[in-house]
Amino acid sequence: MAKPSDSKQMGKRIAEARKRRGLNPNQLARRAGISWANLVRYEEGKNEPGAGRLLRIADVLGVTVDWLLGRRGAPEREEPRPLDVAVRVADGVQGPGRVADPDFRAVPLVAGAIAAGKSRIVEEAIEEYALIHVSQIGRRKDLVAVRVSREMGRSMLPLIQPGAVVAIDRKDKAIKPEGIYAVRDEAGGCTLKRLQWTPPRLWLIPENREEPVTHLDLPDEDPEERIVGRVVWAYQPFV
Repeated sequence: MAKPSDSKQMGKRIAEARKRRGLNPNQLARRAGISWANLVRYEEGKNEPGAGRLLRIADVLGVTVDWLLGRRGAPEREEPRPLDVAVRVADGVQGPGRVADPDFRAVPLVAGAIAAGKSRIVEEAIEEYALIHVSQIGRRKDLVAVRVSREMGRSMLPLIQPGAVVAIDRKDKAIKPEGIYAVRDEAGGCTLKRLQWTPPRLWLIPENREEPVTHLDLPDEDPEERIVGRVVWAYQPFV
């Protein structure tokens, strides 16, 4: 437990970074997945967030946890981040995976139904490109980006929110407990869920506890046929 003076310093830094981002308390609370009342108590130094909440607050504000805790160092994170999640083809993108800046990759952003399809994504289906720093996606090749709709995002709150952009690795379909996957739904689109495979059922598990756990019965089908791929990157716009 931090001393009262440490809690007050942390609260001042949270408020300082929030104002620098141009966010009001309600906006920060919503994007960090915490209540407005808790955030106010944090900023006033009357309470302190746990490690998980502090990490989410730092991520939304674009600062380091060390800085919020009053330790030395610059407030901004050192790892490179894209200035804008999506750029149009006219803004320097030279095609899928190629962009003028060698430190970034251009990942095609398409509708959920297109991403869920099994065929190769054609140029006409690409709405724009997600510009992602190579340090965040490594050498992954078969990536596609999707803007999370209200229906898709509701089940994964507060981890992934509607309006976010996620990158999906269509080659990574091995089911892991910690993974989040895009799965083809019965309507031909895709949904985001954690997965568990207990033959013949593929369980679709939401992060949001208010949403039900559902399943697909696949007695004669490989579950990977329903999996679009694993979510390997996500960006929640700040505005």
